[in-house]
Amino acid sequence: MMLTCKTLRCPTVEVLRPRGVPLSKRQFYEENRPFTCLDGSGTIAFDRVNDDYCDCKDGSDEPGTAACPNGSFHCTNAGFRPGFIPSSRINDGICDCCDTTDEYNSGATCQNTCRELGRKEKESLQMLAEVAKEGFLLKQQLIHEAKRGLDEKQSKVTELQLSKRASEDAVEALRLVKEAAEKPEKEAKDRHLKAWEEQQAVIRAEKDNTKMAEAFLRLDVDADGLVSAVELQAHTELDPDADGMFTEEEAQGVLGGVETVDTAAFETIWSSIKEKYLSEVTTDVPAPVDPPTPEETTEPASDHDSEQYPDEEVPEEYEDEDPDDEDDEDQDEEDDKVGRPPPLSLLFSSFFFNPLPKVKPSGLYSQWLTRSVLMFVCLGLEKEISLDFGPSFEFAYLYGQCYDLTTSEYIYRLCPFNRVSQKPKFGGSETNLGSWGSWSGSEENVYSQKKYDHGTGCWQGPNRSTTVKLTCGKETVVMSVSEPSRCEYLMEFTTPAVCQEPPSLDANHDHTEL
Repeated sequence: MMLTCKTLRCPTVEVLRPRGVPLSKRQFYEENRPFTCLDGSGTIAFDRVNDDYCDCKDGSDEPGTAACPNGSFHCTNAGFRPGFIPSSRINDGICDCCDTTDEYNSGATCQNTCRELGRKEKESLQMLAEVAKEGFLLKQQLIHEAKRGLDEKQSKVTELQLSKRASEDAVEALRLVKEAAEKPEKEAKDRHLKAWEEQQAVIRAEKDNTKMAEAFLRLDVDADGLVSAVELQAHTELDPDADGMFTEEEAQGVLGGVETVDTAAFETIWSSIKEKYLSEVTTDVPAPVDPPTPEETTEPASDHDSEQYPDEEVPEEYEDEDPDDEDDEDQDEEDDKVGRPPPLSLLFSSFFFNPLPKVKPSGLYSQWLTRSVLMFVCLGLEKEISLDFGPSFEFAYLYGQCYDLTTSEYIYRLCPFNRVSQKPKFGGSETNLGSWGSWSGSEENVYSQKKYDHGTGCWQGPNRSTTVKLTCGKETVVMSVSEPSRCEYLMEFTTPAVCQEPPSLDANHDHTEL
């Protein structure tokens, strides 16, 4: 087997090239051959490269001098990262390259710090690699737990849907039983109510006839059995235009265009004048009457009661009692036997942390409540499952969580799949900085950034919004918040969910270029 520098660590060999030229451009600077400007603007003899006179427009003929204002100098920086500095910094007395190559003719005393800088950078990269490694291990755990949780939630949704259907069937069965049980009673109530309404109509008709007769007698001043237009004029409240001048012609119009009417004819005009007439002579109007219960019997009004009709009152024992109370008490007793349904908060928590409750015939209300809670919980789980938690569900653990960052003035809160808010540290109302919108990272890594829109509007400005940048970390923490533009916030957030498996450090830290 032939060993080469690819299989063994060989000593570094410096490749000769003009000062300030990176190794990647060595092929353009061949000694003893004319040099062509890198922008193609001209060709010069090679001995004019780095002669401290700018011949090329792009400054490529003076990579190691300050002759060209647009030139750049390449720092080799062996042991650290190579880099470029503007040509104007060459030999300016300030050491810009850690290997001191930019001050080769200034007389400045410079120390080569590349090895030390490389050592520190390597330590920093090692620390970052350790964080990435631990974060990546945590990410694998998060993925495992998220997938297991997703399977459990999907099973729970299926179970809830089955229980909801069973509860709906139970509600329907109880409803049919209830309707069948209430049908005879409802029919009896309807019959009694109809009889009561007919009785009240008879009473009202008798009252109206009596008051009509009384009105006729009062209007018939001369007691001749007729009401004349002249007699009617005395009651100005019957004036059609209410102008204070109730003329005889107007009175005849009220009487139907005649001068007098008898009792039979008076009945035909009574309906048109009784409201005005009664409003002037009657002050007490009977209150509406509730129908009595079927058990109560009501004697029909006798003929001699027509002169004075007392207020139609419902018996006291009926007024004080709600006809539905008895049904409610029966339902209460039934619920007490099987147990009243617990508060909604306890029901919601029980669905997440305990086995599903068995459906019991505890009354229509209890079954309806159970069905409603099952539907509520099922919708919540379906919404959670439908969210985009990443390609491997690594962000699922953030659902329903919130993370705070306290600064000197504000408390910022990030609820990853809900919203971002800001609240004054020493009291005051909360401001919405945006509601969860979408993942907004680059095409290469869309899950590296989140966008929150439609926050509280700024004064004479747009609605607030927040961009959250996610970086790898062992802990889930809001690191910083800033406002780079008015009403647009930037939040740095670390989470193991974005950690990638770190590559070999040695492969990424070889900055040697000679």
